Amino acid sequence: MATSDDDDRKLTAYLDGELDEAERSALDARLEADPTLRARLDALRAAADRTRAAFAALLDTAPLADMRTRLDAALAASPARAAPPWRRSVAAIAAAVAIVAFAAGLAAGRWSVGFGGLAERDDWRQAVVEYMALYTPESFGEAASPRLGDELSTLSQRLDAPLDVDRLKVDDLSPRRAELLQYDGAPLGQIGYLDGATPVAFCILRDGEADAPLASSSRDGFAVASWAQGGRGYMLIGKIPVERLTALARSLKEKTG
Repeated sequence: MATSDDDDRKLTAYLDGELDEAERSALDARLEADPTLRARLDALRAAADRTRAAFAALLDTAPLADMRTRLDAALAASPARAAPPWRRSVAAIAAAVAIVAFAAGLAAGRWSVGFGGLAERDDWRQAVVEYMALYTPESFGEAASPRLGDELSTLSQRLDAPLDVDRLKVDDLSPRRAELLQYDGAPLGQIGYLDGATPVAFCILRDGEADAPLASSSRDGFAVASWAQGGRGYMLIGKIPVERLTALARSLKEKTG
């Protein structure tokens, strides 16, 4: 049987040693009897291991003082909307990794490389590339979020953009998750898809960016399509063929512009 958000919360707490003795014993009994739950635990453990490894590698090269300052500012300015503990921990890790990557890249002068004419405002796009490397097929869930309509409504209001399930369906892909994040004080929406077993993310930043045409490229193993329109920057990213991702991006540009 499929696992639930509550199962993921309990499994994450189990891995972090945060369950009391009774809860841990009850979960041990379920794990013994349920191979699907054991497989989900193994997947979460592997994802956590990859996250720790990526985070450690970035810390080796990042200026720690600047990273701490940026992380403190990001957490202080983050939305107060409640979220399940396991999702908050994943979001915090992703935000921290993105900030570390940004700090390290800034020191090395990496941000001068742009995506097809959008070099001036590419910092957020590079941050997306960095944290997409942490995603697994489970990151966007086995099915669409039951709150997807509400999540998209929130994004529509904050981004001042028309976003709904029908508009965001492209080819054979349908949105599964929608999250409201922020970058440098600007609202950043992320809409998650699965292309087969491959995570694909559609990101929109409301930052007053000047209009720019759609341009595609490959970046760190990801196909990336990026454009700007109406004061918003757009980006579609995933480890799928560039030609397919570009076609999906064109459709999204027509529907959301």
